[in-house]
Amino acid sequence: MARSSRVVSAAAMFAIAAACGEAAVGSGEQPFGGGSAGTGSDAGGSGGGGVGGGGGFAAAGSACASASDCAAGEACSVAGVCIPSGTCAVSGDCGAGTFCGATRVCLADGTCASDADCDQSGGFICDLAAAACAPGGGCGAEEFSIERVQPNLLIVLDRSCSMRRKIPVLSKWEVAVDAIVTLTTAHATDIRWGLNLFPDTTPPECEQAASAVPLGAGSAPTIQSLLGASLTLTDVNYPDGPCVTNIDTAVQQASQDTALADPTRKSFVLLLTDGKQAGCNLAGGDLGTEQLLGSMFSTGVATFVVGFGDEVDPAQMNRFADAGGMPRSDPTTRYYQADDAATLDAALATIASSVVSCDYALGGVPPDPSQLFVFFDAQKLPRDPSHQSGWDYDPTTNRVSFHGDACDRLEAGTVADVDVVFGCDEPTPS
Repeated sequence: MARSSRVVSAAAMFAIAAACGEAAVGSGEQPFGGGSAGTGSDAGGSGGGGVGGGGGFAAAGSACASASDCAAGEACSVAGVCIPSGTCAVSGDCGAGTFCGATRVCLADGTCASDADCDQSGGFICDLAAAACAPGGGCGAEEFSIERVQPNLLIVLDRSCSMRRKIPVLSKWEVAVDAIVTLTTAHATDIRWGLNLFPDTTPPECEQAASAVPLGAGSAPTIQSLLGASLTLTDVNYPDGPCVTNIDTAVQQASQDTALADPTRKSFVLLLTDGKQAGCNLAGGDLGTEQLLGSMFSTGVATFVVGFGDEVDPAQMNRFADAGGMPRSDPTTRYYQADDAATLDAALATIASSVVSCDYALGGVPPDPSQLFVFFDAQKLPRDPSHQSGWDYDPTTNRVSFHGDACDRLEAGTVADVDVVFGCDEPTPS
């Protein structure tokens, strides 16, 4: 059965499933012509693919228990009848990963040799050139698979000694670790994560060495494991020294991360600190930090700034937020201020929702982008080049992007079926 892709979560990939037959032994198959058991097969086979979908032999062969019961040039089918060698009566005559097609030859699962091998009730026919089932209807429709493009988000986390202070029961470090574990768990598959800690533990104390966890796909569990271990007082990353706050070189380290320069995806930095620049000035102090943040933003890498606790300098944090290009709309507090676990969780959740992408890479290139159409649950979605709502297509990246309410609906998981169709202004059969 052909299925349009289903949106299981905000991170899901949408793809068209094969609509060709994959009948199984014991699914009620009947040898040769007559009956049809494809749609009821326990292998999820489609319409005429298994057996009896038309085009079979005119009459059944002789009964047999083994090949010796059949004439020369014949084989004994598992259905108990003699069949011409090289043909099949039921899918049990075929090997693993194949099924008996309507033309009585074994075909690879997901392929077809005639329309009867496809889910015709769902509107699919066999594209003989591609040997694959495709939407029918005569308008030349082609459905593209689409896959979410994960953005980069590099966390630059303050592990200075002041992070051990209580607020009021747990230390700021414990609260921050818990918040980041929660954040990276919630968005483990829809964001590419990285983690830098400052100051790091490699001398000299005002410089930064390697990232704690390099930016990349699937790194959330590594970050969670490292931070979880850092709650132990004897762990190398526990915040007990050096007791400096080198925000400038921490931002400098982020600015030199080549992974953030990936042109195929959006990239962001999240700077989380509980204090002011202190004890170091190697990258120019606060002014150097502002310049580095502004330089990153000019190259397309924006920075979210989070102040944690009451020891930050609000005026300076506002300047960092402005330079980073992602200030809040509040004219008084343009950075994200958090004073406890609840407000830190809320700030990080808001940032993540701003970062998660509604950009999707197409599985093919449409020959004429004007003939591309998008449907949510069989309802046409308008194209909007202004990016206020609906969708748009970027031929330079071969991506479809969703905006406004359309993006919100995808994020909320309220869309069950997404069709990106070329050539026909109608959804594909589901």
